[in-house]
Amino acid sequence: MDAEQLIRDVVKNVLEKLLGEKSPAFQAGERPAPGGPGALGTAGSAAGSGSIPVRKDRKIVCGVSVRHIHLCKEDLEILFGKGYELSVLRELYNPGFASKETLTVVGPKLTAIQNVRILGPLRSKTQVELAKTDCIVLGIDAPVRASGDTVGSSSCVLVGPKGAVVLKDGAIRANRHMHLSSVDADYFGIKDNQVVDVRVGGPKGLTFNNVQVRVAPDFKTELHVDTDDGNAADIVNGTMVEIVDASCVSPLSSQMADKSMIPPSIPDGSFTGEAIDPNLIRNICAMATGQPCSKGQDASGNCANSAVTGAGTGTGGGLGTGTGGNSSGGTSFTKKTVITLANLDEFAAGGINVNNNVILSPLAKDEAVIRGIPITYS
Repeated sequence: MDAEQLIRDVVKNVLEKLLGEKSPAFQAGERPAPGGPGALGTAGSAAGSGSIPVRKDRKIVCGVSVRHIHLCKEDLEILFGKGYELSVLRELYNPGFASKETLTVVGPKLTAIQNVRILGPLRSKTQVELAKTDCIVLGIDAPVRASGDTVGSSSCVLVGPKGAVVLKDGAIRANRHMHLSSVDADYFGIKDNQVVDVRVGGPKGLTFNNVQVRVAPDFKTELHVDTDDGNAADIVNGTMVEIVDASCVSPLSSQMADKSMIPPSIPDGSFTGEAIDPNLIRNICAMATGQPCSKGQDASGNCANSAVTGAGTGTGGGLGTGTGGNSSGGTSFTKKTVITLANLDEFAAGGINVNNNVILSPLAKDEAVIRGIPITYS
Protein backbone atom coordinates (compact mmCIF):
# COMPACT_ATOMS: atom_id res chain seq x y z
CA MET A 1 0.00 0.00 0.00
CA ASP A 2 1.39 3.36 -1.02
CA ALA A 3 1.73 6.27 1.40
CA GLU A 4 -1.03 8.32 -0.24
CA GLN A 5 -3.57 5.50 0.14
CA LEU A 6 -2.51 5.00 3.76
CA ILE A 7 -3.12 8.68 4.52
CA ARG A 8 -6.55 8.50 2.86
CA ASP A 9 -7.50 5.48 4.98
CA VAL A 10 -6.31 7.15 8.17
CA VAL A 11 -8.23 10.36 7.41
CA LYS A 12 -11.33 8.36 6.52
CA ASN A 13 -11.18 6.38 9.77
CA VAL A 14 -10.71 9.55 11.82
CA LEU A 15 -13.63 11.30 10.12
CA GLU A 16 -15.87 8.29 10.58
CA LYS A 17 -14.96 8.17 14.24
CA LEU A 18 -15.57 11.87 14.74
CA LEU A 19 -18.91 11.81 12.91
CA GLY A 20 -19.95 8.71 14.79
CA GLU A 21 -19.13 10.07 18.23
CA LYS A 22 -22.03 10.92 20.55
CA SER A 23 -22.60 14.17 22.36
CA PRO A 24 -20.56 14.46 25.56
CA ALA A 25 -23.72 15.44 27.41
CA PHE A 26 -26.22 12.91 25.99
CA GLN A 27 -26.02 9.65 24.07
CA ALA A 28 -27.26 9.65 20.46
CA GLY A 29 -31.02 9.96 20.18
CA GLU A 30 -31.36 10.66 23.91
CA ARG A 31 -33.21 13.57 25.47
CA PRO A 32 -33.23 15.04 28.97
CA ALA A 33 -35.91 13.77 31.30
CA PRO A 34 -38.83 16.14 32.00
CA GLY A 35 -37.31 17.15 35.34
CA GLY A 36 -35.18 19.86 33.74
CA PRO A 37 -31.47 20.47 33.08
CA GLY A 38 -30.38 18.40 36.06
CA ALA A 39 -32.74 15.47 35.55
CA LEU A 40 -30.92 12.41 34.30
CA GLY A 41 -33.58 9.70 34.36
CA THR A 42 -34.02 7.07 31.65
CA ALA A 43 -35.46 8.45 28.46
CA GLY A 44 -38.59 7.02 26.84
CA SER A 45 -38.78 4.88 23.75
CA ALA A 46 -38.41 6.41 20.32
CA ALA A 47 -40.96 5.48 17.67
CA GLY A 48 -39.75 2.44 15.78
CA SER A 49 -36.33 2.45 17.45
CA GLY A 50 -37.00 0.61 20.69
CA SER A 51 -35.52 1.72 24.00
CA ILE A 52 -33.28 4.77 24.00
CA PRO A 53 -30.03 4.25 25.96
CA VAL A 54 -29.60 6.15 29.22
CA ARG A 55 -26.79 8.51 30.13
CA LYS A 56 -23.62 6.99 31.41
CA ASP A 57 -22.37 10.01 33.33
CA ARG A 58 -23.60 11.05 36.79
CA LYS A 59 -23.74 14.79 36.30
CA ILE A 60 -26.32 17.10 37.86
CA VAL A 61 -26.86 20.85 37.95
CA CYS A 62 -25.76 22.96 40.92
CA GLY A 63 -27.53 25.89 42.56
CA VAL A 64 -25.85 28.33 44.96
CA SER A 65 -28.13 29.36 47.82
CA VAL A 66 -27.59 32.86 49.20
CA ARG A 67 -28.62 33.66 52.78
CA HIS A 68 -32.39 33.60 53.21
CA ILE A 69 -35.22 33.30 55.72
CA HIS A 70 -38.19 30.95 56.10
CA LEU A 71 -41.00 32.36 58.26
CA CYS A 72 -43.88 30.90 60.21
CA LYS A 73 -47.27 32.64 60.09
CA GLU A 74 -47.02 34.01 63.64
CA ASP A 75 -43.65 35.71 63.03
CA LEU A 76 -44.78 37.00 59.63
CA GLU A 77 -47.65 38.89 61.25
CA ILE A 78 -45.39 40.35 63.96
CA LEU A 79 -42.93 41.60 61.34
CA PHE A 80 -45.39 42.82 58.69
CA GLY A 81 -48.76 43.14 60.39
CA LYS A 82 -51.86 41.06 61.04
CA GLY A 83 -53.14 39.14 58.02
CA TYR A 84 -50.12 39.98 55.86
CA GLU A 85 -49.31 37.66 52.94
CA LEU A 86 -46.03 37.33 51.07
CA SER A 87 -45.78 38.61 47.51
CA VAL A 88 -44.14 36.37 44.91
CA LEU A 89 -41.05 37.84 43.26
CA ARG A 90 -40.21 34.72 41.24
CA GLU A 91 -40.62 30.96 41.41
CA LEU A 92 -37.64 28.86 42.47
CA TYR A 93 -36.17 25.98 40.45
CA ASN A 94 -37.47 23.55 43.07
CA PRO A 95 -40.89 23.97 44.74
CA GLY A 96 -41.17 27.35 46.49
CA PHE A 97 -40.77 31.03 45.66
CA ALA A 98 -38.62 34.04 46.45
CA SER A 99 -40.78 36.81 47.91
CA LYS A 100 -40.52 40.54 47.36
CA GLU A 101 -40.21 41.04 51.11
CA THR A 102 -36.88 41.22 52.93
CA LEU A 103 -35.79 41.54 56.55
CA THR A 104 -32.81 42.79 58.53
CA VAL A 105 -30.94 40.20 60.60
CA VAL A 106 -29.19 41.53 63.71
CA GLY A 107 -26.57 39.70 65.76
CA PRO A 108 -25.20 40.20 69.29
CA LYS A 109 -22.41 42.47 67.99
CA LEU A 110 -25.09 45.03 67.02
CA THR A 111 -24.07 44.47 63.41
CA ALA A 112 -26.72 43.71 60.85
CA ILE A 113 -27.23 42.16 57.44
CA GLN A 114 -30.00 43.97 55.61
CA ASN A 115 -32.31 42.99 52.74
CA VAL A 116 -32.24 39.25 53.49
CA ARG A 117 -34.81 37.62 51.19
CA ILE A 118 -37.79 35.67 52.56
CA LEU A 119 -38.60 32.40 50.78
CA GLY A 120 -42.09 30.95 50.69
CA PRO A 121 -44.33 29.23 51.34
CA LEU A 122 -44.66 29.67 55.11
CA ARG A 123 -43.35 26.98 57.42
CA SER A 124 -44.26 25.76 60.88
CA LYS A 125 -41.14 27.35 62.39
CA THR A 126 -38.96 30.31 61.44
CA GLN A 127 -35.49 29.47 60.14
CA VAL A 128 -32.57 31.68 59.05
CA GLU A 129 -30.02 30.10 56.69
CA LEU A 130 -26.60 31.76 56.63
CA ALA A 131 -23.10 31.15 55.34
CA LYS A 132 -20.07 31.12 57.64
CA THR A 133 -19.02 34.59 56.51
CA ASP A 134 -22.51 35.89 57.36
CA CYS A 135 -22.10 34.45 60.85
CA ILE A 136 -18.78 36.29 61.24
CA VAL A 137 -20.51 39.54 60.34
CA LEU A 138 -23.27 38.94 62.87
CA GLY A 139 -21.03 37.55 65.60
CA ILE A 140 -22.80 34.19 65.92
CA ASP A 141 -21.63 30.61 65.60
CA ALA A 142 -24.46 28.93 63.73
CA PRO A 143 -24.17 25.13 63.50
CA VAL A 144 -24.30 23.13 60.26
CA ARG A 145 -27.75 21.56 60.19
CA ALA A 146 -30.25 20.00 57.83
CA SER A 147 -33.18 22.27 57.05
CA GLY A 148 -35.76 22.15 59.82
CA ASP A 149 -33.31 20.99 62.49
CA THR A 150 -33.14 24.21 64.49
CA VAL A 151 -33.36 23.06 68.12
CA GLY A 152 -30.36 24.41 70.02
CA SER A 153 -29.12 26.44 67.04
CA SER A 154 -28.02 30.09 67.19
CA SER A 155 -30.15 33.08 68.11
CA CYS A 156 -30.61 36.37 66.26
CA VAL A 157 -33.13 39.17 65.82
CA LEU A 158 -35.29 39.71 62.74
CA VAL A 159 -36.46 43.26 62.08
CA GLY A 160 -39.31 44.15 59.76
CA PRO A 161 -41.40 47.23 59.01
CA LYS A 162 -43.99 46.52 61.75
CA GLY A 163 -42.03 44.78 64.47
CA ALA A 164 -39.12 42.58 65.48
CA VAL A 165 -38.79 38.92 66.39
CA VAL A 166 -36.18 37.59 68.81
CA LEU A 167 -35.27 34.05 67.78
CA LYS A 168 -33.92 32.00 70.67
CA ASP A 169 -32.82 29.49 68.06
CA GLY A 170 -33.33 29.15 64.32
CA ALA A 171 -30.12 30.46 62.72
CA ILE A 172 -28.23 27.65 60.97
CA ARG A 173 -25.72 27.01 58.24
CA ALA A 174 -27.51 24.69 55.83
CA ASN A 175 -25.73 21.43 55.16
CA ARG A 176 -24.73 20.50 51.63
CA HIS A 177 -27.66 18.69 50.10
CA MET A 178 -29.14 17.70 46.79
CA HIS A 179 -32.69 17.33 45.60
CA LEU A 180 -33.39 14.27 43.47
CA SER A 181 -36.53 13.38 41.59
CA SER A 182 -37.78 9.86 42.23
CA VAL A 183 -36.87 8.86 38.68
CA ASP A 184 -33.30 10.11 39.00
CA ALA A 185 -32.92 8.54 42.45
CA ASP A 186 -33.80 5.16 40.93
CA TYR A 187 -31.38 5.77 38.06
CA PHE A 188 -28.50 6.64 40.41
CA GLY A 189 -29.42 3.94 42.91
CA ILE A 190 -29.57 6.54 45.71
CA LYS A 191 -32.10 6.59 48.54
CA ASP A 192 -33.61 9.44 50.54
CA ASN A 193 -31.27 10.79 53.28
CA GLN A 194 -28.28 8.93 51.85
CA VAL A 195 -24.95 10.79 52.03
CA VAL A 196 -22.87 11.03 48.83
CA ASP A 197 -19.80 12.80 47.43
CA VAL A 198 -19.91 15.36 44.62
CA ARG A 199 -16.97 16.44 42.45
CA VAL A 200 -16.56 19.88 40.94
CA GLY A 201 -14.23 20.50 37.99
CA GLY A 202 -12.37 23.60 36.91
CA PRO A 203 -9.33 25.50 38.22
CA LYS A 204 -10.75 25.53 41.77
CA GLY A 205 -12.08 21.98 41.51
CA LEU A 206 -12.71 19.98 44.64
CA THR A 207 -14.87 17.20 46.04
CA PHE A 208 -17.74 17.97 48.40
CA ASN A 209 -18.23 15.28 51.03
CA ASN A 210 -21.21 14.68 53.32
CA VAL A 211 -23.86 15.73 50.80
CA GLN A 212 -27.32 14.76 52.06
CA VAL A 213 -29.77 13.48 49.44
CA ARG A 214 -33.46 14.35 49.55
CA VAL A 215 -35.80 12.46 47.25
CA ALA A 216 -39.34 13.49 46.27
CA PRO A 217 -41.50 13.00 43.17
CA ASP A 218 -41.88 16.76 42.58
CA PHE A 219 -38.18 17.62 43.00
CA LYS A 220 -35.97 18.71 40.14
CA THR A 221 -32.50 17.24 40.43
CA GLU A 222 -30.18 19.90 41.83
CA LEU A 223 -27.23 20.24 44.23
CA HIS A 224 -27.51 23.04 46.81
CA VAL A 225 -24.46 24.66 48.37
CA ASP A 226 -24.12 27.97 50.20
CA THR A 227 -22.16 30.96 48.94
CA ASP A 228 -19.01 30.00 50.86
CA ASP A 229 -18.87 26.57 49.21
CA GLY A 230 -19.78 28.12 45.86
CA ASN A 231 -16.96 30.66 46.09
CA ALA A 232 -14.46 28.04 47.25
CA ALA A 233 -15.14 25.91 44.16
CA ASP A 234 -15.65 28.90 41.82
CA ILE A 235 -19.11 27.70 40.82
CA VAL A 236 -22.30 29.59 39.98
CA ASN A 237 -25.92 28.65 39.36
CA GLY A 238 -26.00 26.20 36.50
CA THR A 239 -22.54 24.70 36.98
CA MET A 240 -22.56 20.97 36.24
CA VAL A 241 -21.14 18.72 38.97
CA GLU A 242 -20.75 14.96 39.22
CA ILE A 243 -21.79 12.42 41.84
CA VAL A 244 -18.74 10.29 42.63
CA ASP A 245 -17.63 7.58 45.02
CA ALA A 246 -14.93 8.94 47.29
CA SER A 247 -14.98 5.92 49.61
CA CYS A 248 -11.42 5.12 48.50
CA VAL A 249 -10.34 8.19 50.47
CA SER A 250 -10.10 7.57 54.19
CA PRO A 251 -12.75 9.66 55.98
CA LEU A 252 -11.33 12.33 58.27
CA SER A 253 -12.96 13.63 61.40
CA SER A 254 -12.62 17.30 62.32
CA GLN A 255 -9.13 17.78 63.74
CA MET A 256 -7.05 20.62 65.16
CA ALA A 257 -3.29 20.98 65.13
CA ASP A 258 -1.21 21.26 68.30
CA LYS A 259 -1.15 24.77 69.74
CA SER A 260 2.50 25.15 68.84
CA MET A 261 1.64 24.58 65.16
CA ILE A 262 -1.32 26.96 64.89
CA PRO A 263 -0.44 30.12 62.90
CA PRO A 264 -1.50 33.40 64.50
CA SER A 265 -4.69 34.92 63.15
CA ILE A 266 -4.65 38.29 61.44
CA PRO A 267 -6.78 40.92 63.22
CA ASP A 268 -9.53 41.97 60.88
CA GLY A 269 -12.20 44.57 61.59
CA SER A 270 -13.50 44.74 58.04
CA PHE A 271 -16.75 42.96 58.89
CA THR A 272 -17.87 45.37 61.59
CA GLY A 273 -20.36 48.07 60.75
CA GLU A 274 -23.29 50.08 62.04
CA ALA A 275 -26.87 49.12 61.23
CA ILE A 276 -28.66 51.85 59.31
CA ASP A 277 -32.07 50.21 59.00
CA PRO A 278 -34.64 52.69 60.42
CA ASN A 279 -36.72 49.73 61.57
CA LEU A 280 -34.05 48.97 64.19
CA ILE A 281 -34.87 52.16 66.07
CA ARG A 282 -38.56 52.00 65.27
CA ASN A 283 -38.81 48.54 66.84
CA ILE A 284 -36.17 48.82 69.56
CA CYS A 285 -38.65 47.92 72.28
CA ALA A 286 -39.82 44.91 70.29
CA MET A 287 -36.22 43.69 70.20
CA ALA A 288 -36.05 44.10 73.98
CA THR A 289 -39.35 42.45 74.89
CA GLY A 290 -39.95 40.05 72.02
CA GLN A 291 -43.38 41.65 71.58
CA PRO A 292 -44.54 44.04 68.83
CA CYS A 293 -44.50 47.69 69.85
CA SER A 294 -48.00 49.19 70.05
CA LYS A 295 -47.11 52.58 71.53
CA GLY A 296 -44.91 54.09 68.84
CA GLN A 297 -42.11 56.59 69.34
CA ASP A 298 -42.16 60.11 70.68
CA ALA A 299 -40.71 63.13 68.89
CA SER A 300 -37.18 62.35 70.03
CA GLY A 301 -37.35 58.79 68.71
CA ASN A 302 -37.70 57.16 72.14
CA CYS A 303 -40.24 54.42 72.65
CA ALA A 304 -43.46 55.61 74.26
CA ASN A 305 -44.10 52.20 75.79
CA SER A 306 -43.96 52.73 79.54
CA ALA A 307 -42.35 49.34 80.10
CA VAL A 308 -39.30 50.37 78.08
CA THR A 309 -39.34 54.15 78.40
CA GLY A 310 -36.03 55.62 77.34
CA ALA A 311 -35.25 52.88 74.83
CA GLY A 312 -33.07 54.20 72.07
CA THR A 313 -29.44 54.91 71.33
CA GLY A 314 -26.86 57.29 72.71
CA THR A 315 -26.63 58.95 76.10
CA GLY A 316 -30.17 60.26 76.01
CA GLY A 317 -31.71 56.82 76.27
CA GLY A 318 -31.06 53.18 76.75
CA LEU A 319 -31.97 49.76 75.46
CA GLY A 320 -34.49 48.03 77.72
CA THR A 321 -33.64 44.42 78.38
CA GLY A 322 -35.66 41.81 80.20
CA THR A 323 -37.70 38.66 79.80
CA GLY A 324 -40.68 39.92 77.84
CA GLY A 325 -44.00 41.26 79.02
CA ASN A 326 -45.90 44.35 78.00
CA SER A 327 -46.61 47.85 79.18
CA SER A 328 -49.07 46.68 81.81
CA GLY A 329 -47.04 43.76 83.10
CA GLY A 330 -44.75 43.74 86.09
CA THR A 331 -41.59 42.85 84.18
CA SER A 332 -38.57 44.94 85.12
CA PHE A 333 -36.15 46.23 82.51
CA THR A 334 -32.57 47.37 82.79
CA LYS A 335 -31.76 50.63 81.07
CA LYS A 336 -28.54 50.50 79.03
CA THR A 337 -26.71 53.20 77.13
CA VAL A 338 -25.71 52.35 73.56
CA ILE A 339 -22.75 54.37 72.26
CA THR A 340 -22.50 54.50 68.48
CA LEU A 341 -20.40 56.48 66.04
CA ALA A 342 -23.15 59.11 65.78
CA ASN A 343 -22.76 60.32 69.38
CA LEU A 344 -19.04 59.69 69.90
CA ASP A 345 -18.32 63.44 70.14
CA GLU A 346 -20.15 63.54 73.47
CA PHE A 347 -17.38 61.45 75.01
CA ALA A 348 -14.39 63.21 73.43
CA ALA A 349 -13.54 65.14 76.60
CA GLY A 350 -14.41 62.75 79.41
CA GLY A 351 -13.67 59.45 77.71
CA ILE A 352 -15.80 56.31 77.64
CA ASN A 353 -16.39 54.04 80.62
CA VAL A 354 -17.78 50.66 79.53
CA ASN A 355 -19.65 48.74 82.24
CA ASN A 356 -22.62 46.42 82.53
CA ASN A 357 -24.97 49.26 81.62
CA VAL A 358 -23.03 50.60 78.64
CA ILE A 359 -22.81 49.02 75.17
CA LEU A 360 -20.03 50.33 72.91
CA SER A 361 -20.56 49.41 69.25
CA PRO A 362 -17.55 47.96 67.37
CA LEU A 363 -17.35 50.84 64.89
CA ALA A 364 -17.51 53.44 67.67
CA LYS A 365 -14.77 51.62 69.53
CA ASP A 366 -12.47 51.62 66.50
CA GLU A 367 -13.11 55.31 65.84
CA ALA A 368 -12.53 56.19 69.52
CA VAL A 369 -9.10 54.56 69.35
CA ILE A 370 -8.27 56.50 66.20
CA ARG A 371 -9.34 59.78 67.81
CA GLY A 372 -7.47 59.05 71.01
CA ILE A 373 -10.62 58.99 73.17
CA PRO A 374 -9.74 56.98 76.30
CA ILE A 375 -11.79 53.81 76.92
CA THR A 376 -11.94 52.24 80.37
CA TYR A 377 -13.71 49.08 81.46
CA SER A 378 -15.29 48.47 84.84
